[in-house]
Amino acid sequence: MTRRHTPPRRHDPPKLAVAVIAALGLAFASSAALADPQAGLPVEQASLFTLPSAHATPVHIDTLLIGGFARGTFREALATVASDLSESEREMVGRHLDKIFLPILQGRALQSGGRLKVAYERVRRPDGSTRAIQVLAAQAAVAGGLHTVFFYEHGDQPGYYDAFGSSLEERPWTGPLSHLQVTSGFRLDRMHPILRQVLPHTGIDYAATQGTPVYATADGSVSYAAVRGGYGNMVEVQHPNGYATRYAHLSRIAVRPYQGVQQGDVIGYVGSTGLATGPHLHYEVRRKGQPVDPVVATSFTTPTQTAVDYDLAWRNERRALARLLARTPTVIRLAKPI
Repeated sequence: MTRRHTPPRRHDPPKLAVAVIAALGLAFASSAALADPQAGLPVEQASLFTLPSAHATPVHIDTLLIGGFARGTFREALATVASDLSESEREMVGRHLDKIFLPILQGRALQSGGRLKVAYERVRRPDGSTRAIQVLAAQAAVAGGLHTVFFYEHGDQPGYYDAFGSSLEERPWTGPLSHLQVTSGFRLDRMHPILRQVLPHTGIDYAATQGTPVYATADGSVSYAAVRGGYGNMVEVQHPNGYATRYAHLSRIAVRPYQGVQQGDVIGYVGSTGLATGPHLHYEVRRKGQPVDPVVATSFTTPTQTAVDYDLAWRNERRALARLLARTPTVIRLAKPI
C-alpha cells in the first residue's frame, strides 16, 4: 500500500521505471562530536590546527509514495491509506501536511472525505527509526477542488508552491529567545571550553539566565525531547521544509516527542545541562541531518518570492514531481459487512 521510489535528482525528470528502491547514503556525524561524547571522540590530544577524524554513520534515504481515499485529519487519513507505517512517522507526516496545506484548506483537511496523494523523502537511521522527513509534493482532492503543492528551492530558498507557482510560505523564522546575544558562533575550529580539544561548533550559543523561556523558531513537529549526551536536555523540531532545529542544555523540557508546535511556542527553559560551563542556549539548524550555519539558514527561510511561474527550473521540477505523484497507489478501505 506504500510504495518506495528512488529519489529523482533535483531539476531533472526522474527515471520512474523502478517503483521500489531504497537509496543508501552517508550522513557524516562529525558534528555530533561537539555535544555528544557518546558519538565517539578522539582519544589523542588535538592541536589548534587539526580537527578530529569524522565518523561516518550510514543512513538510508528513500522516497515514499502514499495515496488513497479517506476522511478526517491528515493523520487519520494516513492511518487509513498507510497503516504499514509507524504511528510516529504518520504523525510527523500528518503535521507537516497540516502546515503545508494551511494557507489553502484553512485546517479543514479531508473532514468530509477525499483523495490524498503524498510523495516524501525519508532519512532513516541504522536501527530503522526515522531521522528526518521532507514532503516533496502532495495533493488533496476535497470538496470538489483539487489542491496540489510542490517543494522547490528557488536559488537557496526552500519553500512550497501551488501548481501555478505562487508561494505558500507565510512567516519568516524568529529567534529562539526574546533577546539574542551571541557568545559563540558557528565555526569548525573552536576550542571546546570543557574538553580542551578543537572541535566543530555546529550551532550558535546565546547568553541567557537560568530558566529563560526558549521558543520554537518555526512551526513543526517535535522529533526528540530528552537527555542526549553532551547536549544535556535537548529538543529537536522537524520543519516541513526539510530543516530541523535543536535547542540544547535546557534546564527543563516543556514538550513531548511527536507533539506539534507552532512558531513562538515555549519548548523548554535555559539551563546548563550536559557539557556546559554555565546557563546558555545552544541552538542548531540541520538539513537532512547535516548541520548548517543558523545565520545562513535563517536567511533562507525568509518569505520566498510570491511567484516562480516563469522560472524554467521550477517548471521542470514541478513536472518531475507531478509524475511522481501520478505513480502513487490508490488505496480504498471498504467497510466490513455487518
